[in-house]
Amino acid sequence: MGYSQNDSHDFYHDDPIEEISKTKSRFKFLTTGAIILGSIFYFQSTLAGNISLSSGTGIEFGQGFSQAVACSGNTDLTLTPRSSFINGSPGAHYLNSVTVSGIPDSCFGVDFTINAYGDSDNSPLALFNSTSTNAVVYDEAGTFSLGTGSNGMTLTGSAGTFTVTFTVPVAQSSSVFKLTMQSGTHAPRIYDVGERGPGGGIVYYVSAAPFTSTGSNCNTACKYLEVAPATWQSAGASVASDATYRWSTNRTVTTGQDTVTASTQGVAAMSADEKFNWRIGQGFYNTSVMKVSDATSTAQAAVLTYAGSSTAGQWFIPSMNELNELCKYARGQTTGVLTVKCDSSGTLKTGTANDLGGFVGYDYWSSSEQDAVYARYQWFGDGRFDTYFKDDSTIYLRPIRAF
Repeated sequence: MGYSQNDSHDFYHDDPIEEISKTKSRFKFLTTGAIILGSIFYFQSTLAGNISLSSGTGIEFGQGFSQAVACSGNTDLTLTPRSSFINGSPGAHYLNSVTVSGIPDSCFGVDFTINAYGDSDNSPLALFNSTSTNAVVYDEAGTFSLGTGSNGMTLTGSAGTFTVTFTVPVAQSSSVFKLTMQSGTHAPRIYDVGERGPGGGIVYYVSAAPFTSTGSNCNTACKYLEVAPATWQSAGASVASDATYRWSTNRTVTTGQDTVTASTQGVAAMSADEKFNWRIGQGFYNTSVMKVSDATSTAQAAVLTYAGSSTAGQWFIPSMNELNELCKYARGQTTGVLTVKCDSSGTLKTGTANDLGGFVGYDYWSSSEQDAVYARYQWFGDGRFDTYFKDDSTIYLRPIRAF
């Protein structure tokens, strides 16, 4: 087999190579809903290589290949693979990302699945996470999100276009001879704690059964809680530690939260104070009523500002039980058992080297009201919780969302 030649590099050839045409060819496989790109001999991250198709013709790598899939009808999509060089002993080029563009509205609601194959094996190559072979992307009415089994990929998208990038790519470019993309029925993604959520934050709580979060898009079918990244205060511009906010300037009237009905869902095992407004799923409603007439709430205002600038929106201040689970996540403790209280074990995620940390070992507001004067908070130093004056401005805040 031979290697390609470009303007600035010469490569050894065992056999003579015929010049490959750069004319774009179109092959319709509408019955299978697949794009097939064959015989990718060599990828360059900055200079175009050649992709040889099964017909013997080729297109210039880096410029994309136009092809229809089942959901697109007569509309051609463009699939563009890219590679990156990773140092090693020796270093090598790896299939690093794939961009798909020109996606029409007729593909709303489908999953796109991208696979890569070698020159003789019918089994797909691993693309990321050592063994993951399927790169799945969901088209939710033009908004793209990672599909099932996609931990280890990142996604960027805009109108009719998405790019998947493999965090640690494992398919060497020289081993990839065919790419396929299929459109099919959407399979809801299953998330694990620690994965990047659809709102750009991190999943920190997975419920065994669906819960209700009135006002959230998931409504009665919520399963996950996601904490905002440490960039939330700057709408994604920069990483920063959390700051302090005032729950409300109101200390005369209650907000309408249910502070009467007793609850035993969560840390009530350690406290007889738990009420309905502590429960998982109550944070959205609690936050929506925090600001009463003739009062201000810098806490609510900050979260609503972030919700307005976040692509997912729907952010709110956690209820007491939601906050207890967040405290456990922030300290590296196991989440999911609501009757287990956060404690001082583990290490608090305080770092600001990336957007996964930014927590502070001090008091954090919940959205759970105690009465007209007080609201609930929890200390992220050891998990203790108590009440304090609503108009205090020395307590920290981190938004969450349900989905």
